[in-house]
Amino acid sequence: MCLTTEAFLLFLSILPSTIVETSSDRIVIHAEVRDAVWEVKEDKWCTPAPQIDAAVRLKGGADT
Repeated sequence: MCLTTEAFLLFLSILPSTIVETSSDRIVIHAEVRDAVWEVKEDKWCTPAPQIDAAVRLKGGADT
């Protein structure tokens, strides 16, 4: 999943800052179940988190 920078910043603004870790090339959101890593791809912020979650659901268990 990818978001424009504007949409991604709006999304981040509704999260508690205590679960967001930033560096120069990526942002990690420490969610309840697993971390979501977002990285810049061209002019958008992207994460494979939805695909990872879907794979875990299809396997029928939690990914650790």
